[in-house]
Amino acid sequence: MSPPVAFDDSLERLFGLLEAHNSNLLALLRATTEGEFIEATEGAIDSALRTIESGAKLYSKLDERGLSLLLADFLNKSGYQATAERFVNGHVDVVIEHAFGGRWKYLGECKIHDGYKYHIDGCEQVLGYCTGREQRAFCLDFFKGEGMYQKLAKLRKDMDTELPLVQAAPSAGHAIRGAFVTVHTHKSERGVELLHLGCWVPKQ
Repeated sequence: MSPPVAFDDSLERLFGLLEAHNSNLLALLRATTEGEFIEATEGAIDSALRTIESGAKLYSKLDERGLSLLLADFLNKSGYQATAERFVNGHVDVVIEHAFGGRWKYLGECKIHDGYKYHIDGCEQVLGYCTGREQRAFCLDFFKGEGMYQKLAKLRKDMDTELPLVQAAPSAGHAIRGAFVTVHTHKSERGVELLHLGCWVPKQ
């Protein structure tokens, strides 16, 4: 009979496995600030979007609600606590919570890309769900046509020109390819950041 493994050794092995196979979840478990929670969560979102894109032939027929549910499902499978169509000042497409007691929430709106105005409508929706306590929310466009990165770049340029929804300053870049971040003055008079990003699910 093998001797029992010490608790500390078991924990170290678990962290080693997470580091190798699910580093975003490990970062989430270690998060002690909202900024660290956001960084870990965005890594998981990026990973989920890559998985969706790799199965685009299966998922391209889904509508906005179906794609939102799919994103939440992939996040849950990776160990996150995500729900779709949850009521938070309205029916939010995706709500991602901190693993321990929902200390922080990350709200997201998902749209099938249909130009600048439709994206801004999505941004307005998710800002309306926010209370002003959130540091950041996201607006995700699913692209079913060609040229996603060019369209994201144009969207960024147009937002920096128009400064919609009380956008406080020009956008900032982001580590996720094609993504960018804007800051908007919320009705609570607090600045709330918005991450804008895309996922390519071309029509087959």
